[in-house]
Amino acid sequence: MSGMARGLRIGTEFISAVLVGAGIGYLIDLGLGTSPWGLLILLLMGFAAGILNVIRVVAEMNAASPAPPGSDLGPDADDEERNV
Repeated sequence: MSGMARGLRIGTEFISAVLVGAGIGYLIDLGLGTSPWGLLILLLMGFAAGILNVIRVVAEMNAASPAPPGSDLGPDADDEERNV
């Protein structure tokens, strides 16, 4: 996956969560007449859901991509035995 595709996916995940939260909040405000509290609360919940979606997608992408050759991945089991 190219860098631009990754960026677009991450941005789409975030924006869609915020818009869905705001839309549901707006509809609740229309139905119950609680303007603007439903919109504000669900907008913030959509923002939090968007952050969680971005974290999930980035972790998924990082797990799917191999480490670059020669990168230090931390101590091996053999390294710990040598230090003792």
